[in-house]
Amino acid sequence: MSMDAALQFLLTDDVGRKHMTINKLTLSLTMIFSLGLIAVAQQNSPGNATKSFYAFDRSHSQVFNRRNIDARKGWFSAALYKLFLYELRREAAYLKKNPNDKPYFGDGLPFQPIDETCKVGGRDTHRSVSVHQEFQQKSRGAATATFSFPKGCTDGDKVVYTIGLVLEHGRWVIDDVNYGEDTSLKQRLHRKDY
Repeated sequence: MSMDAALQFLLTDDVGRKHMTINKLTLSLTMIFSLGLIAVAQQNSPGNATKSFYAFDRSHSQVFNRRNIDARKGWFSAALYKLFLYELRREAAYLKKNPNDKPYFGDGLPFQPIDETCKVGGRDTHRSVSVHQEFQQKSRGAATATFSFPKGCTDGDKVVYTIGLVLEHGRWVIDDVNYGEDTSLKQRLHRKDY
């Protein structure tokens, strides 16, 4: 093999490897992009965003603090997140003056009823949640979250929250929660007195 032929083989082989590397990189980026589109598609409705939120919320700590609010930040509208930060400052000021008092959100994050149990077949059971999309119009939507005990519980009362969502930056995010008691989360966060 002449020197020119050997050099040509090496150059061709090196270019072939570069093309293979570029092809692998392109395939990898395409797969990552596709997975991202699937994740966006799963949250492309108020109902799906609410289901995703409750799957996370119910499996994580309910303590009302910055860490837990930040863990859920991706599901909150910018306005709601800002109100939570304001509430944390209000709570800190209140507890500084009243260290032995229970803060306003002392029972935990305000997205589900107080955790109660019911005995069924000798076992303690908790309420389950089911989410249903109610409507979606342009950049506003709503879903209901129904919390209920299984059949067999003597306390069969259902608790229903209406979750108001808005479309921000292409994603459905929670903007308010109506508790069905003539009050909502934003009204509670906007309250005048601590």
